[in-house]
Amino acid sequence: MNSLLLNTQFHSGNTHLMRLGVGQARYAGRLAAARPSTVAGPAGGCWKVVTLPGRASTVIFSTRTPEGGTIVRLTSPSVETILDGYRLGSDQGSVAFCAVTLVQGIDDQGSLKRILVDTGHTGRRPVLDAALRQRGLTRDSIDVLVCTHAHWDHIENLDMFPGAEVILHPDERRYVRQPHRNDSGCPEWIDAVVSRYEDRIRTAEEGTRLLPGVEVVAAPGHSAGTIALAVATSDGIAVIAGDSIQNTTVAEQRRNSLVFWNERQANESVAKLVAIGDIIYPGHDLPFRMNPDGSTEYL
Repeated sequence: MNSLLLNTQFHSGNTHLMRLGVGQARYAGRLAAARPSTVAGPAGGCWKVVTLPGRASTVIFSTRTPEGGTIVRLTSPSVETILDGYRLGSDQGSVAFCAVTLVQGIDDQGSLKRILVDTGHTGRRPVLDAALRQRGLTRDSIDVLVCTHAHWDHIENLDMFPGAEVILHPDERRYVRQPHRNDSGCPEWIDAVVSRYEDRIRTAEEGTRLLPGVEVVAAPGHSAGTIALAVATSDGIAVIAGDSIQNTTVAEQRRNSLVFWNERQANESVAKLVAIGDIIYPGHDLPFRMNPDGSTEYL
């Protein structure tokens, strides 16, 4: 490993460390370290997952210069909110707009992959398409859809992305087939939506690795099989929480305010995700950072 870094130059603007396993001292269910691997990359270079002295696992992209030197780029997955989350109340019921979050990273073959976490409901299709266009993307640009859970406000737009793999926890998939009779978040017709994409669904549990630095975290309670994503970014571990953590109040109080399945599990999941994450991307609020004293600060 040391020989790889000797006599190299670091490409300006691209020296981003990807920290994996950051929860080592904070939470026993920490992210697994990336497996050492080398794969072909663009322009004749290669991606390599390594461990630097005093660092956690890092993805390196290296290319040779005409002079025979080596340019090393340290890269990490990126996380971006493309639609903000909101929860609005009225005397006629609630209006729920979930956050839609884009994760971009490099897979083991050196290819750029895009993961969309939650899709929102059908009323947001025009703004979702517009948000993708603003980033030079289309519906076909998305490789993977992660459904944090199967509530209507998070899952109705699966059909917008016909080529994407769909990630769902097995407990959530089972529940959708026979939801509680009066579950307003997951009415019976949700199964008809999900069943259309059965051939594209991959069930994923705790620790499932979607990309180097991107792993599924089980976070049940709000629903039977709620999941979150933990992403090792250059700014720390980002947790895309869905409705495991709807807003800053839930994170600060360590208490989920809207539970459809199990209150104890829901509150345990809040504490778990707060322990893992440096930055929280909530289901119905803006992203925020957790401070050491337990308070929160919007990004």
